[in-house]
Amino acid sequence: MPRNWDPSQNINGGSWQVEWPQGPLTDDGGSAFPDVGWTPRWLEAWVVQDSTGASQRTAQRSGWAPGRWTADGIPPGWINGRFQPGLALGIALLAYNDGTTDTYDWWLDPIDLY
Repeated sequence: MPRNWDPSQNINGGSWQVEWPQGPLTDDGGSAFPDVGWTPRWLEAWVVQDSTGASQRTAQRSGWAPGRWTADGIPPGWINGRFQPGLALGIALLAYNDGTTDTYDWWLDPIDLY
């Protein structure tokens, strides 16, 4: 599966959240979403950090840039704890329509918080 998180994600020092989780939209073959006939519906993004116990959830419901996703916090998500620079895990779930059927894809990647 191709990498679907940007390898580095920014921590907002005032709120200690990842602002805003993002990455490329690629399918299992490595080509960009949405291809012909693919329509993203929504995306949920979770970031968890073992070293701090911090976690957050953000979402994207609209405003899809070609080949990119950004969990912009609309609707608002939640955050628990304080992220620190270092290794974390990004998990995402994408619901989309492939031209005939509503379906989903998910992925997880190690990410570096800074």
